[in-house]
Amino acid sequence: MAYDTVNRLEGSNTTALPEKLQKSVTATGSSRGKKFEVWEESFDWKYCETTDFAYQKLIYMHNNPCTGRWSLAKDAMAYEHSSARFYISGKHASYEVVDVEIILNAKCADSPESATRRAML
Repeated sequence: MAYDTVNRLEGSNTTALPEKLQKSVTATGSSRGKKFEVWEESFDWKYCETTDFAYQKLIYMHNNPCTGRWSLAKDAMAYEHSSARFYISGKHASYEVVDVEIILNAKCADSPESATRRAML
């Protein structure tokens, strides 16, 4: 989509926007041969409050290196930087993984709602 956008802009009678897109390229991007910066860099994070949502995101992250243009590993367990090995086999890869359920349970235990429930007991 970015290449199509740049091609259309270069084929038009305007130069202001293509020049702006060229000036937006970082030194790192330029060193890799990048000529235009079409997209604004962003990081879309999601707050994982439930186990279901957390596992949905884990499944996506585990499968991402094995699909599409990435193809970094034949399966999620084979990708060295993935926590999939821990969730599937219980064995850690190159680093120790803390199970998402432990994190969520600890968060729930520290929540004001939990403190209120404990006080009611």
